[in-house]
Amino acid sequence: YTHEDFDLMRTLAKQASSALLNLRLSDQLACARELAAIGKVSTFVMHDLKNLVSAVSLLLENAQEHISVPAFQNDLLMSLGNTVIKMRTIISRLKHLPEKETLQLTPVDLLQMAHDTAAMVTGRTLEVTGISVIAEADREELQKVALNLMLNAVEATDGSTPVRVEVGENGSPFIRVKDEGCGIPAAFLQHVLFKPFTSTKKQGMGIGLFQSRQIVEAHGGRIEVESRIDHGTEFTVWLPKMQPGTV
Repeated sequence: YTHEDFDLMRTLAKQASSALLNLRLSDQLACARELAAIGKVSTFVMHDLKNLVSAVSLLLENAQEHISVPAFQNDLLMSLGNTVIKMRTIISRLKHLPEKETLQLTPVDLLQMAHDTAAMVTGRTLEVTGISVIAEADREELQKVALNLMLNAVEATDGSTPVRVEVGENGSPFIRVKDEGCGIPAAFLQHVLFKPFTSTKKQGMGIGLFQSRQIVEAHGGRIEVESRIDHGTEFTVWLPKMQPGTV
């Protein structure tokens, strides 16, 4: 063999080694992305469960005063049953990670959904008003948004003032949740509000509004927010107008 032969073999060996290293790094990167996806979705699942647990906590708190009332007992059992079903559905999604979930779009009565969601937040005053508006949406995903906004409003007021929920249509369907609570600092509102893992609440995970915006944007909608310190906060979820012939 000549020196040229050895140089050629050395070059081929380096190329083979580089190719094997790139393949190994690609596998590690794919694994890291998969773990990151699992971690992200698991965080969302945990937040959804936290919201449902909060709703159950309010149920139990209210039960201390009204458990002897037969009508309340029936409502309590129904609410707990619905909550358990939702928890099982959320947990079952972990079996399909990290598969990408698609929206299950159906015609949804936003006013009825708002009433159903408000009923999950028992023991607190939520005033639901408005008109019946039909939107094409994933009801379960959209209800997560409504529940998160309602629970946030209840926490902001500490149950001392009513939380108002309005459903209507002004060019596009909307759901509006308004409270008269502590409000959101202007700097946080402008730069941090929808970022994940940031929260003004001591026990907050900082994922609810980030997830809510993702769900709304996946529907082709948007979230608007107005807030003033010590005067309250107003969140408005805008959804695309129902296309003719889809009902």
